[in-house]
Amino acid sequence: MAMPTIADKSSLYKRYDAQVQTNTVVLPGSDAAVIRIRGTHRALAMTTDSKGRYLYLDPQVGAAMSVAEAARNLVASGAEPLGITDCLNFGDPTKPEAFYELAEAAKGIIAATKAFNAPVISGNVSLYNETNGEAIYPTPMIGMVGLIEDLSTITTAAFKQADDLIYLVGETHGDFNGSELQKLQTGEVTGKLFDFDLEAEKQHQHFVLKAIREHLITAAHDLSDGGLLVALAEMGFDAQLGAQINVTLPTAWGFSETQGRFLLTVSLK
Repeated sequence: MAMPTIADKSSLYKRYDAQVQTNTVVLPGSDAAVIRIRGTHRALAMTTDSKGRYLYLDPQVGAAMSVAEAARNLVASGAEPLGITDCLNFGDPTKPEAFYELAEAAKGIIAATKAFNAPVISGNVSLYNETNGEAIYPTPMIGMVGLIEDLSTITTAAFKQADDLIYLVGETHGDFNGSELQKLQTGEVTGKLFDFDLEAEKQHQHFVLKAIREHLITAAHDLSDGGLLVALAEMGFDAQLGAQINVTLPTAWGFSETQGRFLLTVSLK
């Protein structure tokens, strides 16, 4: 939980005013921030995501995963993805390997934006990001905005009440390469990436958004860095509630970062 990509970021974002013009409905800290559209029943959800470790292993697949994760964060908040702004952070493009990463990442972003019908409407590029000749991980930051049709369907990640049932949407595999667990245990990011199915991702997102709009879900959270066990912990932090789960998983599966998954809670009442 202390890894930089997982640890609590509130010490950073609480330095800034997140309630300008008093339209903020969901503050930073959940899957997405939400701002109401004054005078309507609608709201906009916003998030930023990037998966540098995965892009390092496979720029095209990793870039598509970054777009998909941003979309999952919006869906978990009750929003339908609308559009993207990106910032492409890469090394020296005059070097073949850096140019390859940039070109392949662009292909991945294009494929994912078509899948989610969320076009890139703006963006910028930051190149030559190197230290002593060594480039950063290829890091396209994906900023995505989505529309919430009804303020009453806004959903956050925190557990809401005791005795709610917890459901995992999506299959879990022992996906170790590129994961936070791999980097923690081995100090390396290496290996071939697991399969990434954009069509399955779309289906899961459609299912979750439909359930949220029908007021069936009390809390929703996407699974990303750290996998299932980290996501469960994150849902309990703000709520000051724990979770009882009856499942036995190998360590690699408990922290597996298989894509396209959500944790949902449903009330028994």
